[in-house]
Amino acid sequence: MKQQQHEKQQQVKQEENSQKQNIQYLQKQQLLSIIQQCQQQQQPIQQTSKSPTLIEVQNQVTSYFQKIILQKQTINLNNVLEQQLPYFLQIMGNLIIYGLENCPGEKEIVQEMISQYKSNPLKITMSCSLFQTIGLLFRSQLVYYDQCTKYLANFLLFRDDFCDIFFNTLYCYQISQGQTFSQQIGFTQINQMIKKTQDDVWTAFIFKMLSQQQQKMTKDIFLLQFNQYTVSMNNFFTKSNLIMDLVAQSVKQTSKLHNDQIFQEYLLIMGSFKATTQDFLKKATQVFFEESNDLDLLQFSSNIIKIHKQMNCQILFILPMLFLLESQYLDHLVQNGIEEQQPVKNSSNYYLKMIEKLKNKCVYNGEEECNCKKCQCIRRNRNSAKESQKKKREALEKIGPLQDEYDKIQKKVQSLEKENQVITQLLLDVFRHPSLEKLASQFIEPLTKIIADQESYNIDEC
Repeated sequence: MKQQQHEKQQQVKQEENSQKQNIQYLQKQQLLSIIQQCQQQQQPIQQTSKSPTLIEVQNQVTSYFQKIILQKQTINLNNVLEQQLPYFLQIMGNLIIYGLENCPGEKEIVQEMISQYKSNPLKITMSCSLFQTIGLLFRSQLVYYDQCTKYLANFLLFRDDFCDIFFNTLYCYQISQGQTFSQQIGFTQINQMIKKTQDDVWTAFIFKMLSQQQQKMTKDIFLLQFNQYTVSMNNFFTKSNLIMDLVAQSVKQTSKLHNDQIFQEYLLIMGSFKATTQDFLKKATQVFFEESNDLDLLQFSSNIIKIHKQMNCQILFILPMLFLLESQYLDHLVQNGIEEQQPVKNSSNYYLKMIEKLKNKCVYNGEEECNCKKCQCIRRNRNSAKESQKKKREALEKIGPLQDEYDKIQKKVQSLEKENQVITQLLLDVFRHPSLEKLASQFIEPLTKIIADQESYNIDEC
């Protein structure tokens, strides 16, 4: 027994070590791809401008952060921003300023950017390589500001499977010195997603994501991008994520970590996604492209309100809703603290059980597009039910002629019973006549017997 336990422990350690090695390998690969992208951006810029442009300064900051990742150094941050922002933006803003302060570029230009960003952090913008490197820094847990900073490693904006989605959807073109164009994602756009400063900000985000930043979205692009969106969101709910991990943690920890409202919203979002995805796709395709094969943002905006009302769900807004929910939860943790207290009974265990149940539910619900074990099982059950219904129909078809004959016999029996009742009543009336009353006792009993015998004979004959 001891030897078996020892072998199991060794096996667990080996698996943990291999997982760590895989994560480190993936991080190195991600870093290499970012470095290559950064080098591609630098080459044309150095030829067009003598003074450093925004993208050049960003590339210098990116290179500095990449060295930190390779050397596995830890960055300790202090808050230098003069404006209050959502927690994740606050940390990201301080991190960028920290990078600028350690930037080897021209001090005057860098100091001007630092001063501007400190007073108004919403002016901060990031290139694709800088944004990806910052995400990798958080995922590598090399940044420390307070006890909550570690949770940014699994925050939706910085996850390796959603980082590109956010950048490719939110980026804008910016002109630097020397008429150099660059794709930039700004704090303003990200903050609008959280604050919802405009009513249609989520609608515009989803349209850009599904249309791949095109002015119009065709039916084919919608179907392709919606399926990719479904796969991404399904992976998000199935794998480890920020809120699910905190739900599991709050079962064992304190009431300060526990927040019923956020857990309920997460469960509703997850349940809505799992239950209505394929039905929504059919309905949306029909409504969006009823009149034409493409639609612009205005048409998309009016149709999406109609569909969400009809379906009683907001499935296209699931990604921004989760983004907002995670941001709110981080702010909740910062405000309430996460220090250990006496354990208390809470309802987190309920949410954890429900989440685990929903995780096993496939969004395709047995459709032919999916070949997972759950969908295969649903298809087998459906086929079995169809076969059972088919056999019932066949049995009823065979029973049909017999049933018709039985109904005819029943009608004939009822008709004979009525005739016998009439005859019996007539005979009784006859023998009540004064002239025949004396003979009644001699005839009624034998006649009654004859009628009864006749009834049984008729029934047997039928």
